[in-house]
Amino acid sequence: MSNSDARDRLREKIEALPQTSGVYLFKGKGGGLLYIGKAGNLRKRVRSYLKNRGVSPKIEVLLGRIVDVETIETQTEMDALLLEAQLVRKHHPRYNTQLRDDKSYPLLKLTGDEFPRLLVTRNRKDRKAAYYGPYTDAKLLREVVRVFNSIFPIRKCRTLPKRACLYYHIGQCIAPCIKPAVKPEYDSLVKHMKEFLSGGRQSLIDYIAEKMKQAALEYRFEDAQFFKEQIEALGWFRKKRFDLRRPEGGIGLRGTLELKQALKLDRLPEKIICFDVSNIQGDEAVASKVCFFRELTHKLEYRRYKIKGVTGIDDYAMICEAVRRMIVGVKEGRESALPDLIMIDGGRGHLNRAHEVLKSEDCSDVEVISLAKRFELVHSPKSNVPVALEPNSAALRLLQKIRDEAHRFAITYHRRLKEKQLTRSLLDRIEGIGEKRKKILLQSFASLEELRNTPLEVLARLKGMTRPSASRVLEFLRRA
Repeated sequence: MSNSDARDRLREKIEALPQTSGVYLFKGKGGGLLYIGKAGNLRKRVRSYLKNRGVSPKIEVLLGRIVDVETIETQTEMDALLLEAQLVRKHHPRYNTQLRDDKSYPLLKLTGDEFPRLLVTRNRKDRKAAYYGPYTDAKLLREVVRVFNSIFPIRKCRTLPKRACLYYHIGQCIAPCIKPAVKPEYDSLVKHMKEFLSGGRQSLIDYIAEKMKQAALEYRFEDAQFFKEQIEALGWFRKKRFDLRRPEGGIGLRGTLELKQALKLDRLPEKIICFDVSNIQGDEAVASKVCFFRELTHKLEYRRYKIKGVTGIDDYAMICEAVRRMIVGVKEGRESALPDLIMIDGGRGHLNRAHEVLKSEDCSDVEVISLAKRFELVHSPKSNVPVALEPNSAALRLLQKIRDEAHRFAITYHRRLKEKQLTRSLLDRIEGIGEKRKKILLQSFASLEELRNTPLEVLARLKGMTRPSASRVLEFLRRA
């Protein structure tokens, strides 16, 4: 292949790059990495190199050596920033050093003090400190520090004051300045921060989720809501560890990459949701929506829809209602952004009806497929012939895992509805418990057993309840 043909092929590849955020990797002869960069729009950023030839001698030399470009798509530019730093630190591409123009890139610094703090710096002078980076976007890096400081109650002060500051009083610092005995707890917080910054981000999500569950069990609902919001804020940072040996092969998301290729999807399906319907002879029908982000469950985006507009057994209509309600929720701001891929547990008929809903709601750019349990065939609007994925492929295993989770979630909700139906019938028999109090109790407790085991003092504090009414409820249920 002549140099001219190779250049034409490279240009064609650049024009076909996705217009999403991510990391781009310039490669030379033999596949060696020349340069790694991040972008908010991959196609626009990489194309700009060709348009700006001659701006810098170093860039001109780099462009003369590029024979291929690979990209890794990310959900956000902040993800791209963190991935870029990891890949550069691992591979040390030649031109990532030469194109720095003598400016130092920002780093995250966890100070080496007895009670460390997190900050942005541009040098590594402190040998006792732990450094992460370098990163290429100081603005995004400051946002990372802001998120960390809102989640971890570590010190923000440059020097420890003699009395507690405002951060202590608003719950964002455990005040080691006046409570040196908090050292073990402080060290635990720092450990979790290091795990997150080193790539172990699932550990951080688990850490906060445990805090949220504990707060809920202790009936500290405001605290539980705070932790839930923090997990939601971190949701877009989540990813599996990157395969640094083969960055062009993906980011540890083999199933996701196989899906994109096998189903000819326009973009990497990082965020996948799946709908399933559960009903018994049309009674108490519910649809479930589960969400997977980068092949991990993202339970803050799970939803359950009690079917309202369908009578009898009509799975097609129930799926349509669930998909439409999700889209309306997104448009009205009650649900998160639309996914990269919607999956329906069913066959071609289920797929066609869901696809019709997407088109009617002006969301036809969202990819949709269905997985038929019989023979595990994948149906897509792009083909009249179902796709048979390899039985042991990572792509099929991923779809099966998502489908099974949606089914489990739907069945669990259906059982809960039947439990609430039983609870309602029992509450009808308690003197002094009218419709308003029944509604409060049904919304506050997931099961009859949970209500029965609630302490009297806690039940009496619920809005709309009194101590006598709470006592009557518990006495009746414990006799029943």
